[in-house]
Formats: sequence, structure tokens, C-alpha cells
Amino acid sequence: MSKTKLDNLSMFLELGFSAHEALVYKLLLKEGSMDVKKIAKSANVLPNALYRLLLKLQNKGLITVSGSRPALYKAITPSIALDNYITNKIHELESFRSVTTNRLQITKKDSQTRIDLIKDAHDFFLEYARAANQTKEEILIISIGESVPEEVMLANRDAIQRGVTIRFIVHKLDQDNRDLLLSWRKMGLLIRYFPDWGFHLVVFDNTISLLSINNPDRTSERIALMIYSRGLSKAYADYFNSTWNKAKEIE
Repeated sequence: MSKTKLDNLSMFLELGFSAHEALVYKLLLKEGSMDVKKIAKSANVLPNALYRLLLKLQNKGLITVSGSRPALYKAITPSIALDNYITNKIHELESFRSVTTNRLQITKKDSQTRIDLIKDAHDFFLEYARAANQTKEEILIISIGESVPEEVMLANRDAIQRGVTIRFIVHKLDQDNRDLLLSWRKMGLLIRYFPDWGFHLVVFDNTISLLSINNPDRTSERIALMIYSRGLSKAYADYFNSTWNKAKEIE
């Protein structure tokens, strides 16, 4: 696939689509209803692989299928498709919480290992500030890189004054947020940039994790998990460190 085509598909890739998923979705947006034979020819994808790819797009709520001989595939309008995609992601996260809860046999609030569901941005930031105020050594953050409430800024300031190291990987770096990021760096945060989108991750002292996904168009719409588990938190910290090594310093 050419670099030009990939550049045109960057928005879809940032949302976690594979290159072929993004290409087929954009192809259907442009051409309208198509059968597998025409899609395979236009997208240069083998039919067997294409059936699996189309099923993934259906499951993500991005395309519809009608008829049977041949079946015709059609792209859903992007604004509706994005809402479908975000809704599906939220359901996946809720299902993950349910399954994980059952596997860990989490039955009591005072259990040594537990997962709490957070359903709005306000509570998300309050939980962050509460955990940050109890952190002793290190906070690892992966997030968009946009303005946060005052209680979060105060919690970060107080943590740094206590000697806590805060490392922050931002997903967005442009003229709109550069000054903000530089002010955070001046406050003492260690900041690097790695392009991604749609989720937030925070690890406190490799013990507690805060994981959320959000609507890319309205980042205040999010659903999150507060995870009290050393094992999972250590795994998330390992992921953070791997990404940190690939991320770039901001200038």
C-alpha cells in the first residue's frame, strides 16, 4: 500500500483500525454498495481474508450487509459509524470488567484486589487526584494532553513536591496544546509524545491503575476502570515503559 494512501487513512489508523480495515471502509464510503468480488479487486485483498475483515467491520458497527447472492456491503455514515464504534468499545470494556470480576472472584469492596467502574469524567479526575495524593514514588500517565481540572494540577504539584516522579506520554502534540505541555514540564513532569488516540492509562506506584476509553470527538465522554491489582498494574507499567522508549521528547 502506498504512503499516500496510508496518509489519507491516518484518522482511522489512530482509532485502532488496521490499514486494510480503514481502506475497505473508505472504499465503501466512496463507491456505495459492493459485493466481495468487487471489494477484493479494488482493495487488493484475497477473498478469504476479506470475509474476515468485513465481519470485523460489521462487528464494529461500521458497515451493513444485505442480500445473499451476492451479498452487498455498504458503509454506514461516518458520524453514526463512529458512535457505533465507541458504543461497542464501551460494551467491550464493561464486558471485560464483568469477566475479570468473575475470574478474580471480587465480592467485597475491601478485597485486596478489586475493580471499580467509573462512568463520567468528573469522577475520573477525582479518583486520579485521590490516588495521586497517596502515591509515594511514581505516576505513569498516557493521555491526550489537554487541560485538566484544578484538583488534578494540585495533586500533581503536591506529588512532585513530595519527590514523586511523574512521567507523561501525550497522544497529541500541536499548536493548541504545546504551551500547556511546556508549562507542565516546567512544573516538573517528564513528558514525551507518542501518537495514539482513544484511551487513557495511569499507573500509581505499580500498584493501582486507572484505565479508560473515550469518545475521540467528545473526550469528556468516557468510561473507566480503577484497578487495584499489583499484577495488572505491573503489566500496564511494562507497557508504559515500552511506549516511553519509543516516544519523542517535546521541544
